[in-house]
Amino acid sequence: MKNRTWAEIDIDNLMFNIKTLKSVLGRNVGILAAVKANAYGHDSIEITRILSKHVSMFGVASMDEAIELRIHRIDNPILILSPTMESDINRIVDYNLMPNVVALEYAKKLDLAAHRKNRVVNVHVEIDTGMNRTGIHYTKAVEQIEKICAMKNIVLEGIFSHFAEAEKADKAFSIAQKKRYDIIIDTLQKKGIKVKYRHFANSSAIENLEDCQYNLVRPGIMIYGQYTDERLKKKIALKPVMRIKTRIGQIKTLKKGDSVSYGRTFTAKKEMRIATCLIGYADGYLRDLSNKSSMFVNNTRVKVIGNVCMDLTMIDISKVKSADVGDEVEVFGDNIKLDELARLSNTLIYEIMTGIGPRVPRVFIKRRKMYYSKNILATNGGNLV
Repeated sequence: MKNRTWAEIDIDNLMFNIKTLKSVLGRNVGILAAVKANAYGHDSIEITRILSKHVSMFGVASMDEAIELRIHRIDNPILILSPTMESDINRIVDYNLMPNVVALEYAKKLDLAAHRKNRVVNVHVEIDTGMNRTGIHYTKAVEQIEKICAMKNIVLEGIFSHFAEAEKADKAFSIAQKKRYDIIIDTLQKKGIKVKYRHFANSSAIENLEDCQYNLVRPGIMIYGQYTDERLKKKIALKPVMRIKTRIGQIKTLKKGDSVSYGRTFTAKKEMRIATCLIGYADGYLRDLSNKSSMFVNNTRVKVIGNVCMDLTMIDISKVKSADVGDEVEVFGDNIKLDELARLSNTLIYEIMTGIGPRVPRVFIKRRKMYYSKNILATNGGNLV
């Protein structure tokens, strides 16, 4: 069966990126792989299944994301990186999950719930060193961590923080954040408090900052072969894991003066051939790419014309030697780069990847051959090939 639009997930490239990452890490540095937001749009279940033997733990953003992994028999430690609610506490204990503790009061309630269930819960504490988003403020961290460590049904397994601008050439703010974190860790050690994991470095920090690996790193976008800044391409070689492809649904000939799509934002200046592709903003192809971006069909780069619709996008195929209904069209991948689309739409690579819609099947590739196809609208979840 031919898909109208699909995402190819290249597992060989995924493993290349993991191998490359390990080559730049210290000998005793573990990996917390960020698989939140459906593994940045790549499918969290298959990605975690593949990476489970190659990383120390996984990081997600929500309780539901964590439980989904447990239901699919992912046994690795799972850290919920965002704050969780009091209503989540019982499920944290039941599913053997690690919450990010950002407040002393929350820790007390978690300790009580674990005591009632006769369980011990491993936790990580986030220190706010300047991001001003989540975490215990660095000026209060030592005092509150001491109190958390005194709780009988909580084990402080990790202490972490998050860089605000690790990708930038000017490293002054990142260095200031790191100093705050290091002072807290040193102070706690002098008080006899040691933790198993200390982590700070995201993808940008791994690539751009020195002496911040500690004994665990938190790569996200680099696992999937993308960069947070153009400069970082010179520092580490990665391979994109995702390609998006679609098909031609219809071909038309326009006369001079004919307009295209909603709003009539494109008018033909001469006779031309156009193809309507079976992808739109409901699939994750941003409407802001209207009349700006390109696609690649039959060895030819072609322009997107007219406004992108919910389900369809038009391209100018006047210069394509041969094109037929059903032909494959590259939306981004080997010829149309994802960072180009991000630039044209004034957004982030993250937003495009995580916005690939649920009706787009994920097709998993090894050695250039499809081995598994997952359509999340299908009742059976996927099909082995």
